[in-house]
Amino acid sequence: MKIAIFSRPCDNEGIELIQTIVAALKNRGCEVVFHHNCTLSHLPDEVQVFSNHRDLAAISPVDFLFSFGGDGTFIDAANLVGDLGIPLVGINTGRIGFLTAINKNNFEESLARLLAGQYHVDHRALLHLDSSRPLDLSSDFALNDITIRTSDDNSITSIKVWVNGKMVNTYWGDGLIIATPTGSTAYSLSCGGPIIEPDTGVNVLTPIASHTLAVRPMVIPADKEIRVVVESRNNNFSLALDSNRFVVENPMELIISKEKFVVNTVSFVEADFYSVIREKLLWGIDKRNM
Repeated sequence: MKIAIFSRPCDNEGIELIQTIVAALKNRGCEVVFHHNCTLSHLPDEVQVFSNHRDLAAISPVDFLFSFGGDGTFIDAANLVGDLGIPLVGINTGRIGFLTAINKNNFEESLARLLAGQYHVDHRALLHLDSSRPLDLSSDFALNDITIRTSDDNSITSIKVWVNGKMVNTYWGDGLIIATPTGSTAYSLSCGGPIIEPDTGVNVLTPIASHTLAVRPMVIPADKEIRVVVESRNNNFSLALDSNRFVVENPMELIISKEKFVVNTVSFVEADFYSVIREKLLWGIDKRNM
């Protein structure tokens, strides 16, 4: 079995955890390859290293990619894997970690179950972005969300939205989030959006600081095309695909649709969606539920 290891540049504690898990994998007969972010001076000699999607494709087949960190690192790993279909295993060294299935307290048991085939693979839908002019994108898909914001905190942005060619609304405010079910527990949630089960097959339009109180988040089928036109006083706006953010000049039309491929993530029986929500959002922290 071949395992790819990915992390952002990490501290000594993170490196120590990676070393511990790599040793456990090798003891079980696994071949391990490393992303270059893993500090090479701390890794075994003569390791195979990859840097990007192309490199990873060249060393495939890879059975799993282990992502060490929090949800931000996991999203970076999803962009790295792209359309390769390699299941992602999130190992949480961050704070909340909605997307991570393993933590440093349960990794030995989880590794044994993973290598014994006692796990589920969840298929996470993605958003795909097309634009009326070429954009310098590292990738044209998003796991969590595509966010449109004013590029100047002192200006108001109007965002016109059509769904399958039908006008929905002109959003006046600080911006708009188009989120997947996976992204419903991220930025969208902090802006008042609903929590959505990962396999629901919908997306959500969540306004950011709307200047019209009647405007609320809207859930739409994931297979419908969303067309967006942005107007702002500065003649530009901020566009983000997950954590990849840049400034776009108008005029610009954005087309957001369902990506043709999915990202596969590993989960275990006891870590169902509802239990993760209860744990991460501290639901049930009430004397009546103890």
